[in-house]
Amino acid sequence: MRILLDENLPEGLIEPLRGLGHTVDSVSSLRLKGLDNGRLYREVALDYDLFFTKDRAFAVRVGTLAAPAPVRVILATIPQQPEAQFVAAFMEEFVSTDWSTVEPVREWPDSR
Repeated sequence: MRILLDENLPEGLIEPLRGLGHTVDSVSSLRLKGLDNGRLYREVALDYDLFFTKDRAFAVRVGTLAAPAPVRVILATIPQQPEAQFVAAFMEEFVSTDWSTVEPVREWPDSR
């Protein structure tokens, strides 16, 4: 899968996700920090299968679009914590999720 991480997620997720065989970029690594969310969604995220964010307002806005882009916006609801613990919790949930059935916009993980 091609995965994009919003600037509000830790860069420490990139290597573990790549280790699973995914193509992973972040808004920061692409030097797009501060780019308007609408533009980011329309111009950049289209090249990805999953776009992870912690920005609830952005996810809600995307969910109201009549014709959302093919990228699936995933609102990560894992509680904020030190990076190592966040990455471990994220990866545990990531590997146990069936990404082939994910809706265009959803909160994740379901157990939160």
